[in-house]
Amino acid sequence: VAGATKLSQFPENADKIAELEAPGFDLTRNSDGLVTELSIVSDEPITDALPNLSGVPNIQIALFSGPGITDAGMEALANLGMLKRADFSNSAIGDPTLEALTDLTNLEVLFLRRTGVSDDGMKNLKPLTKMRAIDLRNTNVGDTGLKHLASLPKLADLQVEKANVNDEGIANVAGLPLKSLNANYCTTISDTAMQSLAQTTTLESLQMDYTKITDAGMASVANFPNLKRLRIRGTDVTGEGLKNIQKLDKLARLELRDSSLDDAGMAIIAKLPNMNYLDISECRLVTTEGMKLIGQMPNLEVLTLWETKLGDEAFNEFGGLTKLKALNLKATTLTDESIDTLMKLQNLEDLTVAGTQLSDDSFRKLGTLPKLKKLNVANTSIGFDVIDELAESNKDLEIIEFEN
Repeated sequence: VAGATKLSQFPENADKIAELEAPGFDLTRNSDGLVTELSIVSDEPITDALPNLSGVPNIQIALFSGPGITDAGMEALANLGMLKRADFSNSAIGDPTLEALTDLTNLEVLFLRRTGVSDDGMKNLKPLTKMRAIDLRNTNVGDTGLKHLASLPKLADLQVEKANVNDEGIANVAGLPLKSLNANYCTTISDTAMQSLAQTTTLESLQMDYTKITDAGMASVANFPNLKRLRIRGTDVTGEGLKNIQKLDKLARLELRDSSLDDAGMAIIAKLPNMNYLDISECRLVTTEGMKLIGQMPNLEVLTLWETKLGDEAFNEFGGLTKLKALNLKATTLTDESIDTLMKLQNLEDLTVAGTQLSDDSFRKLGTLPKLKKLNVANTSIGFDVIDELAESNKDLEIIEFEN
């Protein structure tokens, strides 16, 4: 129908709106006074209120969360023909709710994290050709389910962290124009999946924590010229595999915690021109020489180095990292020998020096960093008087004295 996208086409029903608000639906109106957003978080069943959804036909964004949200009554969703974004995270819905969505062809974004949906339910999403983002984290959806999604022409963001996805599932979606793929903790995924992704050159963000990928699988990453974020924590990837990122000039965020990163890998990372976020915590193979190279990365804003071999010698190469806003040095061997370098980092807002050897004099100095909002001093020898002093002189500073 010509003009059907104009929201004024669909009249609301004031009585039904009142019936929705009674059990706790939160309704948001747009500048024309039409209800275009709704949300409900409920521990109790809301089945009786759901038929009233026909009174708000202009809804574009809907959130249903909590154990009281089940499949019962959800067929009423079929009234929401304008719906673009639906979030059922942490609700008790399953496949029958997805059946109610199958004709909502304006749907673009669907969050199903921690819900009871299954592979079979995914077939209801096939007609939703405008779909661009689907979140299936912490669900039982697996390879067969992903096959149902393979024909969605615009699907660019797929989150399957802690779902039942294996190499076959990744192969099933590798032909999509994916920009973001999160398969963290899909622990069977291997280099075979990475080979499937070799032609998925649209990728801008790839997350593969605690998968079985190795240096061999990293060869595909060289094919992702637009890659901005790579997260492969807990993987057996070394400098050999990281050779494949050396030409990825757009790479800005690298998360390699608890991986097999070594000095050869650090030499590659240090030359990437646009890096602003680096986490190499628990990377115990990087030596002092490898750590020193971080000092050559002046655009870093977030740097996380807890439980690494970082010491004063390497840290004193970091004086030029003046864009740093967040720095985590927990459980490193830093001493007062590093305080002068720390004080050069005048843009720091969040600093963790838990478990370091800094003295009270150094803590007092850190309290004068002009932008500091958060200082973690757990497991240090800091005196109670110094904590009081810092709290007195910096009303906006949050001081963390204890952590698990």
